[in-house]
Amino acid sequence: MSGYGLKLAGAAIAFLVLGFLVIKIFGDIWYRVGLGAALVVVFGGLLLVAWNVDRKDKAKRAGLDELPPV
Repeated sequence: MSGYGLKLAGAAIAFLVLGFLVIKIFGDIWYRVGLGAALVVVFGGLLLVAWNVDRKDKAKRAGLDELPPV
């Protein structure tokens, strides 16, 4: 039971640190080039991550469409 608590605490700390880094990076971009460019960078990065995940998922399911009907 204590292993689960430690993992949960570790995940919470990692989430907190990641959130701080995202706010710091976004704030620095916003300060240097403006809100529009900061939003483009952040959402562009999210779009690239989503595209990569979708591409990998399509590669996993590549042969499933050729299966005979059940």
